[in-house]
Amino acid sequence: MGWRLYLDDDADTFRPPRTTIENPAWRSEVRLPPIPPDLSHLGDWVIARNFEEARAAVERLGFPTFVAFDHDLADGRDAIPLVNLLIAMDMESGSMPRDFAYEVHSRNPPGAENIRSKLESYFRSKSLPDSPCRFMP
Repeated sequence: MGWRLYLDDDADTFRPPRTTIENPAWRSEVRLPPIPPDLSHLGDWVIARNFEEARAAVERLGFPTFVAFDHDLADGRDAIPLVNLLIAMDMESGSMPRDFAYEVHSRNPPGAENIRSKLESYFRSKSLPDSPCRFMP
């Protein structure tokens, strides 16, 4: 069974998944479709506030089926190291689930575009269609 990762530096304060990524009003504010994808079959969110927490979750649970990306993280880094890790894992072992999907909920437009463009470029290099949850403003 797959799992879902919520990467956000403020996930445990004012931006937990239930008030953000699962909330139609908030989703509209960050230019995501108002109706979130149904991910309930993946169980509870695994929350990571920084790259090290995300890396540890990936090492423990394997490749996530869904990732909700924020760009700016609590450790002063951004989400690109996680994107690079996921791409490297797939290049080494083909571990990306066939139904892998993601959303970018960052309020940093250039950062959000960096995440999307890196992932979409990788999908194109693999001759895959764009991810089914590719939501761009």
